[in-house]
Amino acid sequence: MARIDYVKNYILSYLSYLVDYPLIPPKEVNFQMTNRCPLRCKMCKIPLLEQEGEELRVEEIKEFLNQVKDMGVKYVSFVGGEALVRKNDTIELIKYANSLGMYTMIVSNAYFLDKKTCKLLLDAGLKRLALSLDGAKEKTHDFIRGKGNYKQVMKAMKTMLMLRKSKGQIKLDFNTVILNINFRELVDIYYLTKRMGVDQVFYQALVADNTFQKPDSNDELWIKGKELKELEKIIAKLIEFKKRDDTISNTIEYLSNIPKYFALRENFRPGICLAGYMNINIDPYGRINVCGVYRPIDVRGKDLRLMWKSKSCKLLRKAIKKCRMPCMMLCYPKFGIMEMIKFLFK
Repeated sequence: MARIDYVKNYILSYLSYLVDYPLIPPKEVNFQMTNRCPLRCKMCKIPLLEQEGEELRVEEIKEFLNQVKDMGVKYVSFVGGEALVRKNDTIELIKYANSLGMYTMIVSNAYFLDKKTCKLLLDAGLKRLALSLDGAKEKTHDFIRGKGNYKQVMKAMKTMLMLRKSKGQIKLDFNTVILNINFRELVDIYYLTKRMGVDQVFYQALVADNTFQKPDSNDELWIKGKELKELEKIIAKLIEFKKRDDTISNTIEYLSNIPKYFALRENFRPGICLAGYMNINIDPYGRINVCGVYRPIDVRGKDLRLMWKSKSCKLLRKAIKKCRMPCMMLCYPKFGIMEMIKFLFK
């Protein structure tokens, strides 16, 4: 049933794109709790952004949760920066969303994930935790994320794997950003995921700039030249693994596009983008903000049920349609027709 619902949502979102009107509510609402983060990862500029006002209060986000629940939204995620900079607030919101019957997830760098916090997250009803892992080797990961972080990620994941045996089910994943520093370790990350008993790994191709303000600000991390041939062989190996089991969450279509994306850069065209139809992203200051392609839409104190079909959101979607930036963000997955059929009936 979950597979049928996923494909149904995708098709209706695609039709919404064609008629330029949302026929269904968003599949997921993403709350960016803060831009703050204790790490300074090489590919991430979010913590360097200037603060633009007061971050949303817990009660404000709870009201948004009430509204999106009423809309029929089933999935909510809490991210950053690092969401657990606001640990108590995030845990309270997970608990509240869980009480509404919603599926909750967070993406974390594990910096704040001691055993006590892991237990609190499980007790709050968290359904999925994705930890950032950017190297199979400690040296590689720490070069990208910061000294000591590899040990924090491994310890936190092992703690969660142990706790879920007695505290109930939670989906546990790794998220890996693909860049020139670590692409030779992608296969080893797959093996590490399986060896540890982690459910899945998500591979995310590097974006030019994850603040979407300075194109090519990550140029020094781009995979190019002779490295592209190596990347093709590694991706071919990952596709073999994907055909064998579901440890890799990405679709085959996504994996196949990775070498083309790095090779073609600004000339890469992945197809239509369903941002603005499948998801709502609310930034720390109470604004709908999608990839910087349109001015942020202030929704603080407003009703998301009305804003979803408002003129402002329609203008945002029109701007998204005109966007030509090369992009392989995982937050808006794209399926081909054949891949949808395989996904539905496998």
